[in-house]
Amino acid sequence: MALALLAVACVLSLPTGRAGEKTPRAEDVVEKVILVYGSRGAIYGIQRNGIIKANLKLLNGTAREGRTTTKFIRKKKYTEDLVMLELELPETKYVIGFDGQKTWAQFNGEAHEPDEATTRAFRASHFHSYESLLRYKEIEAKLEYVGNQKIGPLELDIIDLIPPDGERTRYYISRKSLRILYLEYETKPKPDAEPVKYRFEFSDFHAIQNTLVPYQILVFENGRKIEERKVVEVAYNVQLEESAFKTGGANKAAETAQKPGP
Repeated sequence: MALALLAVACVLSLPTGRAGEKTPRAEDVVEKVILVYGSRGAIYGIQRNGIIKANLKLLNGTAREGRTTTKFIRKKKYTEDLVMLELELPETKYVIGFDGQKTWAQFNGEAHEPDEATTRAFRASHFHSYESLLRYKEIEAKLEYVGNQKIGPLELDIIDLIPPDGERTRYYISRKSLRILYLEYETKPKPDAEPVKYRFEFSDFHAIQNTLVPYQILVFENGRKIEERKVVEVAYNVQLEESAFKTGGANKAAETAQKPGP
């Protein structure tokens, strides 16, 4: 369940504009990005709920491999989205979810109260996702054009998403493909703790049900790579019961998702 940030050396050069170049409007750039990712209608129609499965390699200490299954149901307010993450490692199954009101967890089938740091990290990974930029109007967030950056032949526009709570997410967007290639943010494990910097890197994009999905995700924490994720299956607009996202719902047969018939 990690997240990510801090730049690779070549990416950390300060963003600069070119002399005489007109600064793009952040809204204009993001609206084009939304079209590339499948349109606003697809985000709230096709992607209203879904299941995403991925192979996972954890690099924090001893390398471990496992699988993750993410299930979600989007609500009118993104702070009320139902989200559940199942993490399977050798001899370990950890499930953490948000039921619209509280965060809960299970460890090997037993109820487990997540600590504050785990809860904050889980919620932050949802709020600071690449999908949040595509939903900026719903979030009632401000967009700020930060600058542009060139890495070899790659030209990037850099945009900050600023929601009402003020916790920024910075997005690096390819000018050529209009794909989100990186995002960065900071979060605190506890209110009085030092912020942890995360960076996500996205690649290997696939068209799934008329939407664009990155299949390769690298996660960095304070500049050190801690996760490698490889998506293996994506299904949107599936049958999911809201009861599956309630505390303990991970043990109920009602949470089994089924794809709609033809």
